[in-house]
Amino acid sequence: MLEKNFLIADEILFDAKPDAVPYNYRISYKLAQLCLILEMCCGRGGCSLLKLHMISIGLSTNNDMEKLSDFANDRLTNYTIVRFDPAVNHAVKYALAEELFFQQQNGLFRLTKKGKAYVKKIIRNTDLLSNEHFAKI
Repeated sequence: MLEKNFLIADEILFDAKPDAVPYNYRISYKLAQLCLILEMCCGRGGCSLLKLHMISIGLSTNNDMEKLSDFANDRLTNYTIVRFDPAVNHAVKYALAEELFFQQQNGLFRLTKKGKAYVKKIIRNTDLLSNEHFAKI
């Protein structure tokens, strides 16, 4: 058997450190954001997964907010770029499991009573998700 000789193997140590997850990829943030979207933007009929993605991405930056607002208020004729965020999909699965919202027969999502109570807590605390609270879409 061939023995490998490493010159500095004893001198270099790799100690993996956990990477910080940006806030907008944390499931707890996305979950709260999606519940707010359902409460503030989707009305009684519910909200599609596509619409959740569009609004969630629209809340990412001021520029994205302006584009989405222009589209929603008929000031932009086409809004062709839709980015799909895996964090939204994970948050939807988590919200369904936690029974914060449910999927209707037609595929649209709606808040449950538990989800509505959760949104009320978020709205009462104006320090939480302040950009999302005051987005004018």
